[in-house]
Amino acid sequence: MRRRRRLSFAACLVLAVAGAPAAVLAQTVDELYASAVKARQAQHFDEAADLLKRALALKPDNADALVQLGFAELGRNDLPAARDAFSKALSQAPNYRDASFGMAEVEFRSGNLDAALPLAETVAKADPANADAAKLVENIRKAKQSAAGKPKPAASTQAAGKMSHRRPNPIPGLMEEGRRLRQAGKLPEAEKVYRGALKLAPKDTDILVALGLVLGSSQRFDEADHFFDRALALKPGLLDARLGKVRLAIWQGDTPRARALVDGVLATTPANVEALGLDGRIALLEANYTRAGQSFRRVLALEPQNVEALVGIGDLRRAEGDDDAARQAYHQALAIDPGSADVEQRLAVPPPRKWRLDVGSEVSDLTNGLGNWTDSSAGLAYRLSPRTTLSGHTRLATRFGRADVQIEGRIDQAFTPAFSAYVLAAVTPNADFLARHSAGAGASWQVVAPAKAFGPLSLNIDARYDNFADASVTSIQPWIQGYILDGRLGLSARWVHAEDDIGTRADGYVLRADFAATPRFNVFAGYADAPEIDDGALVPTRTVFGGISFDVSDPLTLRASIAHEQRPAFDRNLFGLGLAARF
Repeated sequence: MRRRRRLSFAACLVLAVAGAPAAVLAQTVDELYASAVKARQAQHFDEAADLLKRALALKPDNADALVQLGFAELGRNDLPAARDAFSKALSQAPNYRDASFGMAEVEFRSGNLDAALPLAETVAKADPANADAAKLVENIRKAKQSAAGKPKPAASTQAAGKMSHRRPNPIPGLMEEGRRLRQAGKLPEAEKVYRGALKLAPKDTDILVALGLVLGSSQRFDEADHFFDRALALKPGLLDARLGKVRLAIWQGDTPRARALVDGVLATTPANVEALGLDGRIALLEANYTRAGQSFRRVLALEPQNVEALVGIGDLRRAEGDDDAARQAYHQALAIDPGSADVEQRLAVPPPRKWRLDVGSEVSDLTNGLGNWTDSSAGLAYRLSPRTTLSGHTRLATRFGRADVQIEGRIDQAFTPAFSAYVLAAVTPNADFLARHSAGAGASWQVVAPAKAFGPLSLNIDARYDNFADASVTSIQPWIQGYILDGRLGLSARWVHAEDDIGTRADGYVLRADFAATPRFNVFAGYADAPEIDDGALVPTRTVFGGISFDVSDPLTLRASIAHEQRPAFDRNLFGLGLAARF
């Protein structure tokens, strides 16, 4: 009978193991422990305790897991469970300082000051640099002095005092509430909760770091940096504060500083998943897609359920132009973190429109009875990849009863997020007044990244060679463009230099301002005193111009422009209409 029972029990055990989820069986003690530590540091005490208990079920004598379990139970304010975990750890390793510190904390919270003090003093003497132990010793001594200065209370008062002392610590609850509000995007509410917690525990580095992250998310960068510095002053080298500074540099658009900071963290903790995730995020900003992919994959190898890494993989795929793969990664992240506003926002972005059609027409009214000129064009561009765009352009111009058709091809290439260039070529079959053939090139270098008040600022240059029936003209136009008012106002200044094949030179300039009056409505205006290339001749002109553009919808933009141009032989007034459609 006993043999039959044993066989039945063994069969049940085998079936239970066979039916267990593969992900659970695949987790080792070290993996469970690492996930638990991360959860506890994030104030997820219930999750941490569950993971640690699973690790201890596989390896009951793991002193490290027992100590972490004790601190998780302290976070849940379950003093008996914390005492049991620390006691077991000390039975395995009697000189384990963290276990002694945890036991001292348990005794202190339980009101056993005489038992708590020697434990805390032992840890403080063995590790003089342990600020937490020194602080605990100080708190215990203050509590003993306070108790000594009071008359001995009656039994009923003692009981009430014990109950009062065992009142739950409000800090973990406040931290959890602040975390929840921050994840929900309610930053002012989260800040209020964290500041309330800081009043109760002014030297709690976890609160200081959390407050720094909330302020950084609110773009109050100087205040955020101040709280990270306060945390580092209390605990030099504190990893969470150092990583907070990395995030701050990313939010400020200071990619070089973010790179230097995260490289410093990875030099000491190369397997830290948060640092690796930030490394991938910075590599994305640097357009180093190979490094970004490597960093995100390392995070997922350590933590397969890491949402930030999955979102990073999605952002990487989107940057590479593979929107389908990006959405697949975002859906994986959303399955792990349902309701994530960050992930849902990315999924709400429509697939990229790779085609763009530009159509426009311009009519010029000439003075002195010279009639009208017309200039119409149609262009089609295709975004071959996030970095490369191919485009073709056709122009039909009429002047004094003659008509020319010009065909142009162009390639734009972004080599880095800050540097791009283009080349073009154009031909005009049977040209009457336009160039028979042309070649051009240009480049743009962003020297200042976008910021809240100022930027981006870019240096640009355009160069072109035009061959006419009777002359050739080369023009070079360096120009600078910058934005202010949170990017709403753009200002540019262009110098124009032109020279023909017999040595005739002409110089001038163009000034322009672009203003985003609303997210959909833009206006521009400018003034030019620069040479116009007309049938191979360099004609001095002065022009005042302006116009508007309106985004009717995301894929459709309408344009209108007007200009007045003065030439030596006549003046002309220009009126133009156009549209851009993306699909």
